Formats: sequence, C-alpha cells, structure tokens
Amino acid sequence: MEIVVNDTNIFIDLYSVGMLEQFFDLSIKVHTVDFIVNEITDNDQIKAIRKYIDNGKLYVQSFDAKELLEVLELHNNAGGNVSIPDCAVWYYAKKHNYTLLTGDGQLRKKAIESSVDVKGIIFVFDRLVEERIISSTYAATKLRELLKQNLRLPKTIIKERIEKWSS
Repeated sequence: MEIVVNDTNIFIDLYSVGMLEQFFDLSIKVHTVDFIVNEITDNDQIKAIRKYIDNGKLYVQSFDAKELLEVLELHNNAGGNVSIPDCAVWYYAKKHNYTLLTGDGQLRKKAIESSVDVKGIIFVFDRLVEERIISSTYAATKLRELLKQNLRLPKTIIKERIEKWSS
C-alpha cells in the first residue's frame, strides 16, 4: 500500500472544507512527523487530527537524536524559507522513499531537487474521485470552497479540475 507523508497545510486545507474523514478513507497509509502535529495550534483541528492518530489511521513518527541532527543539517543546508517542520517531513519521506504531500512551494521545490516524489492537494482530490469516495461534482464544489480559503493553491489546475468535474 502506498504511504504518503503529510505536511501541515494538507491537513489544514482538508479540515477547512470538511474533508479529513474522506481523506483517511483513501487506500493509502498516511504518515506524518511529530513536528507537524505540534504545528497545529487550533483546538478543533488538533482534536480532529488526534482522532486519526488514536484510531491508527495516522502514524506519527518521532525522531531519535541522530535523526534530529540530520533534520537540522538538512535545514541548515536547505536555504530559502524551509522550516524545521518542513525539513522533518522532507527528511522522513526521503529516508523511507515515501511520497511527500505538501502545498508548500519552497518545500516542494527542495524535495523534488533531492529526488523525493511530491504531490499536493490535487492528488488528494483526484484519488478521492478515482476511488469513488466522493463524486466528481462534490469534488468540484469542495475545490471551489478551498480556492476561496487558500489563495496560494495552483489556481489554473484547480480551475481545470472544477471545469472537468462540473460537466
């Protein structure tokens, strides 16, 4: 089964449009790291994420001292605006050859440069439709909603999906 490593923004985007439950119904295993869980500060979002940790649908990796040093080294060498939590999910995905799920442009660029497979929110919606967890019209509705809430999303691709799924 495919394993994806989730960054904070994917959780927040899915939560904001009420799609966490459907996301965790996908035929993928979802991992993240403790840095990402600790980045979520909204009580309702934390409660929602903890539900998936508690029921075993979300695996959270913690690092030992050696791994923490490697994450910090990656951060020091990354340059740009890539945070330590970003480097932690990047490191974990790279170390295990997992797909990184992120909407962060800087992280995406750096991870791709280091040969990590990177996908974003479009991948999630495509899979939700492909696996028939949601209908294409529902996906289009939720993408419209998400586009209003997150201005940094890839507008062209999202508008293409909305058009495709609305017809």
